Amino acid sequence: MKKHIDKEQMTRDNSSIGLLMVLATTICGLFFSTQAIAQNTSNKVKISVRVKDYPNAPVVLGYYYNKQMLVADTLMTNEKCVALLERDSLYKEGIYMIYIPERSYMDIIMTDNQQFSITCDTLKNMIERADCKGNDVLKQFLDYQKYLGSMQREYQSLSEQFKAAKGDTALQSTLRRRYADCERSVKEHNQQIIDANKDNFFSVFLTALKEPETPHFDVPEGTAGRDSILQTRSYYWYRAHWDDNIDFSDERLLRTPFLVAKVDKYMAESPIQMADTIADECIQIIEKARPDKDAFRYWVSHFYNMANDSKVMGMDGALVRLADAYYLSGQAYWAEEKFISDLREQIDGIRYTLIGHKAVDLKRMPSVNGEYFTLSEVKAPYTILVFWEPSCGHCKKEIPRLKEEVWDKFKDKGIRIFAVYCQVEKEEWETFISEHQLDEWINVYDPYGRTGFRKYYNIKSTPQIFIIDDKMEIVAKRLGVEQIPDFLNHYLNLKRQ
Repeated sequence: MKKHIDKEQMTRDNSSIGLLMVLATTICGLFFSTQAIAQNTSNKVKISVRVKDYPNAPVVLGYYYNKQMLVADTLMTNEKCVALLERDSLYKEGIYMIYIPERSYMDIIMTDNQQFSITCDTLKNMIERADCKGNDVLKQFLDYQKYLGSMQREYQSLSEQFKAAKGDTALQSTLRRRYADCERSVKEHNQQIIDANKDNFFSVFLTALKEPETPHFDVPEGTAGRDSILQTRSYYWYRAHWDDNIDFSDERLLRTPFLVAKVDKYMAESPIQMADTIADECIQIIEKARPDKDAFRYWVSHFYNMANDSKVMGMDGALVRLADAYYLSGQAYWAEEKFISDLREQIDGIRYTLIGHKAVDLKRMPSVNGEYFTLSEVKAPYTILVFWEPSCGHCKKEIPRLKEEVWDKFKDKGIRIFAVYCQVEKEEWETFISEHQLDEWINVYDPYGRTGFRKYYNIKSTPQIFIIDDKMEIVAKRLGVEQIPDFLNHYLNLKRQ
């Protein structure tokens, strides 16, 4: 399936900043970094960067986007170790970085005031001795990083003391209290900054980093399954509130590895990995982003690509829902006509074979022996439907394995194989069946193209394997032969229960 790429996405710089880290974290695991949205575009940019003992050398102004670190501009310091950047249009707001290639870096916040100077007295740890003039919010941001660095060292010290106090429960209890005090101090400090910066991106950014605090659930002691009840309530509460502090319609948050990483982690770990559940979650976020056209565009593209790239069987159901809702409905205003045309054809092929849906019946297909068979008339707990060609190199390996590893082991358990030959020349088909002893299978073909199997089962390559239950519902598809025995054992055991 073709991937939809946003053409406005900037290019990664492969030469220097691909492995940069972002800001220090708090004990809660706050992950720092960001980028941008333009305001007050009538103003000009005039940024001065002075790095001690670093004359006539490169300085990179970078930024973050979609878990990538990208280059905004590359400068050179002069003999006085000063790099000057001037331009007529503002950078988009967010968290940028000043990067000294292969040496060090520090993060800065880019507000709508882009006339300021930064000085760094050391290359080893730039942020510790950095200062700013001309932008009060940036100065606060630099001071905040220094504060986080000091708290990180305090956490590390407490952790080391705790390990050394093994067996001393009284001291460990004291250290836990000090640890909790530090955590509370960081949260209070963050909230003070949020309250003091209500009119700028610093507040928006720190607010988005806050994890929602799970409330206390009152389940009386002695209640049967109390722990399980508490876990279930906490889980569903988190599912409903994990993004309470995130404004998905603020495009500045879009341009941060923090946000994309947080969303991707949530999608991979919290919802049940079923197509409809994932699609529902994606659509909720997309609709929250809809007020901003660029945020809306980003999340539609991101989730489409996520579903398209998924290795989870059946996740193409989420792809179909997202494509129908946004691309094929005409809401993806940025998508080119050729992309939409190709996507429509691909989605139409997928939608007939969604997991849990009824399989399209294949009626009165002639067999190699001249008999006629219909898929829905096969009586079996599970029917393996395989599309193949004897001239296909992959089929030559997989079809004999299907006999040896699946048919020979499961035929006595009622499993049947409905094998559709995808071409029309009978001789090579008959020869292959005979040579590999496939006579017990239901071997059929469609010499006159009456069943439309290529369309309804999206057959563009072979072999393709589907598993259908006794209700004609598709329960698995596009499996490798090596996956089928475990699948059948699991589902046959379930039927016996």
